[in-house]
Amino acid sequence: LPWACRFTEWGRKATIKGTKGSILAAVTPPAKSVKAFAALQGLLGVFPNVSESPNNLGISLRNPGAVIHPGVMYGRWCPEKWDGKEVAEKPLFYQGVEEFSESVLLQLTGEVQAIKKKMEELVPGLDLKDAVDLKQWYLDCYAGQMTDTSSLRMCMNTNPGYAGLTHPMKATGTQVDGKDTWVPDLRYRYLAEDVPTGMCFNKGLGEILGVPMPTTDKVLSWAQGCIGLEIMKDGKMCGADIAKTRAPQATGVSTLPAFLAAAGITLPGSVPKSLSVDCPNFKIVFLRHGESVWNVANIFTGWGGGGPRPPR
Repeated sequence: LPWACRFTEWGRKATIKGTKGSILAAVTPPAKSVKAFAALQGLLGVFPNVSESPNNLGISLRNPGAVIHPGVMYGRWCPEKWDGKEVAEKPLFYQGVEEFSESVLLQLTGEVQAIKKKMEELVPGLDLKDAVDLKQWYLDCYAGQMTDTSSLRMCMNTNPGYAGLTHPMKATGTQVDGKDTWVPDLRYRYLAEDVPTGMCFNKGLGEILGVPMPTTDKVLSWAQGCIGLEIMKDGKMCGADIAKTRAPQATGVSTLPAFLAAAGITLPGSVPKSLSVDCPNFKIVFLRHGESVWNVANIFTGWGGGGPRPPR
């Protein structure tokens, strides 16, 4: 998203809390890039600046929502940290990240970086420079807006675009000392959407590549119980609800060659499918009209022009 924002009136109004300095985009097919980028930048205005990324895979592995939202939810509400009882206040989400949640985020983003490294080893020349870790993502998107960039946690804690944003909570209907009490909404989109559409892609690709992802396994196993889906089974992406995710396995992709084919990534030395068949030869003939009377008079024509000059 170009902004850190929240709706104030569903379907009608939203409050922009912060504008990113830049965002990345990749266009499929690449031939449409110029038109697509011009249209998108024209809609957004000067900021954020839309920069072109070499491919969609780099952007997919860069996806912060696949790490931040499940990771912070786990860091605050997993059995290690929450006793299941109601709380007196809604805790801050981004600006409330502490050491334990930061450690979860660092492990998750580190596992995504391991996927990136493995892909670059297996496909020499594949440009995944934009698949940066989570701290670098903050530096890229919110440069100059954070007051402390010494760590991932401080990048999140001091980002003004996150001011006042709390964990998704539900009122219990009971009060303590005259104040409402709360429990987390563990079916909120931070889990219900970002796990199937983001984290599952990372885990699915990691499984294909044989990359160990112990923290992702732990968070995903907890999250699928919260949202009522069976995505992983016996540690593998083969649960009954795998088709409801964007994991490669949801479409039957379970090997590297199948993934590369689906993603349109060509191995070095191979011939793209579009060029691997015999193509008929064509002759191109260019035609233009002869010299016009305006050409003879050296008059600029633009969209107008006189008829052809009389034959000599």
